[in-house]
Amino acid sequence: MRTVAVVAVILHHAWPNWFVGGFIGVDIFFVISGFLISSIILSQLNAGRFSIIEFYVRRVRRIFPALVLVLICTLLFGWVVLLHDEFRQVGKHIAAGGSFVSNLVFWSESGYFDNSSTSKPLLHLWSLGVEEQFYLLWPLILWLATSRRWHLPFILAIIFCLSMGINIMTVETNPSAAFYSPVTRFWELLSGGAAAYLHLYRPTWGKSARQFSSIAGTLLLAAGFIIIKPEDLFPGWWAALPVAGVFLLIMAGPAQTINRYLLSNKVMVGIGLISYPLYLWHWPLLSYSHIIYGEKTPLSIKISLIVATFILAYATYRLLEMPLRRNHDDTRVAKRLTIAMASLVVIGLFMANGNLRERIDVHGAEIYLQALNDSAFPGPTLTPIRHQDIVFHKMNSQSEQLTVFLGDSTVQQYGPRIEFAIASEPTRFNSVIFATAAGCPPILHTIRMPRFKFPLCPAAIKAAYDLASGANVDSVVIGAAWYGYFNPSFSELLFDDGKSSQTFPSEYAMESSYNSLRDSMTQLVKKGKKVYLILQPPSGPLFDPRTMYSGSRFRDIRPLPVIKDLARDAFMNEHMKVRDKLKRIAEQSGAITIEPLDYLCTGNVCPVTDSAGMPLYTDSVHMRPAYSRSKVTYLDQTMLRHTAVAALPLRPER
Repeated sequence: MRTVAVVAVILHHAWPNWFVGGFIGVDIFFVISGFLISSIILSQLNAGRFSIIEFYVRRVRRIFPALVLVLICTLLFGWVVLLHDEFRQVGKHIAAGGSFVSNLVFWSESGYFDNSSTSKPLLHLWSLGVEEQFYLLWPLILWLATSRRWHLPFILAIIFCLSMGINIMTVETNPSAAFYSPVTRFWELLSGGAAAYLHLYRPTWGKSARQFSSIAGTLLLAAGFIIIKPEDLFPGWWAALPVAGVFLLIMAGPAQTINRYLLSNKVMVGIGLISYPLYLWHWPLLSYSHIIYGEKTPLSIKISLIVATFILAYATYRLLEMPLRRNHDDTRVAKRLTIAMASLVVIGLFMANGNLRERIDVHGAEIYLQALNDSAFPGPTLTPIRHQDIVFHKMNSQSEQLTVFLGDSTVQQYGPRIEFAIASEPTRFNSVIFATAAGCPPILHTIRMPRFKFPLCPAAIKAAYDLASGANVDSVVIGAAWYGYFNPSFSELLFDDGKSSQTFPSEYAMESSYNSLRDSMTQLVKKGKKVYLILQPPSGPLFDPRTMYSGSRFRDIRPLPVIKDLARDAFMNEHMKVRDKLKRIAEQSGAITIEPLDYLCTGNVCPVTDSAGMPLYTDSVHMRPAYSRSKVTYLDQTMLRHTAVAALPLRPER
């Protein structure tokens, strides 16, 4: 099961859009850890030879060697490639990881202006923090319960219910707390503890019960991987699926068919032996690749990093962990490891305070590198909802009327503006739902290719239009990267309405997609919705921060001497055909067209940086949150409550 857990986590982190539910592998680890550690403690308590000090000595010998190595390597590579603020942040995270409070630090960092999780090479250590905080209390509780003859199942049930109850009450109001807090996670480790207690004191399950437990556990675990999405309020009730699945598989014992032939074969056991260093190594490698490339890591690099993860994990196990385990001087080994870890904590604090500096000299180009990966969707006030089993995001105002935003990531980039506007004037605007799917054009029967890479596009767009047709929907806003999708050189779309099927950029496929979009807007208008078609904002290579500097993170980086703005007339001329077609079908359907260039450009100039020289976009297409929040005022009119229409100045800001 450790193999299932670690492979699931690695696959999710490497390909989050393909294996969306893999993050529950951490919850599997929690249950397994609770079972193994509780089994050891209870057995030693029964034999009268349990020692708190020896327990922590063994934890140090088990946890510290690989962790010290990974922290050192993360520090050294970070010194080579990280910018000043990034290096300081990694220092803070090294100190947090070495003192096992990473979950508390990441909890404190979570929020609207937090940087992307993919740019935190030690983010995965939050789970280790939860475990070690649990093991500060659990051995003592078991020792007290045994020595004073307390009823252990009763105590376990009380702590379990308290932890689970706080988890359920917290997950909606403060999802970051529910995710990172040890209190909201203890019930998962206690589930493993309960399995350990039952194995030792109630080993009375019959063969049929064990067989049923094995099958049911497998089905629950599979359901968790399939059903649970990162957008769900997690852990909450959702975490009960993987936790219950692992609990039942443990209770089934090793002799049942699934446990014996699937979970106990040599490959699974072999990977399970190196699961801990696998978990430690995988995320720093993937995170650093994301930092270096500034966007999705190329497939060949990503596969190479996964292979490297397995090689490093095996080498760590054979060359570091095994020799230390064969050293029988437990106390001396534990002392040396503790000194090494304490030294790393001190070094991390020096880094965090700026006393230790990074190698790289960027000569003032920080502002361009910091713009990469700067995104904020979904923001903290957008909560997940499900419609036709697709996860969308909603923000409530003081109105029951809804504005539905329908589109791809170019609509998601408007999230910061929408959240800011509603939070500022909740009585003025409708509630909103982002019925969006990144990479998916909001056109029925127009499918993004390859299908395995965008598996949810057809269902997501169908669900979005169905939601937009609801009785309480007042207005619908449709936007997308139109100039990319309908570009003659773009061939990743397929029009398939069940009668005919052709790929872009064939004239038939494009015209059919235009007609499908027009028909959808017409149907919404006939249902009494106010429909807005948002043309694509200015975009292109000039907006990409990576075109604003020379060099790389492995050498010095220098800003380019001249950064050119985009000429509005050139942009309009380049996309005139698509722009005119969209305006025409909007007029035919009764929709209102909004041209972002009227708001974002002054005269013939569409700026790519602000007055301080900061890039306005995070790549060639998507705005940075701060720019969206301050400048995308053209969307305010789409969210107005009926009683507030007269209050909005509709003229573009110049």
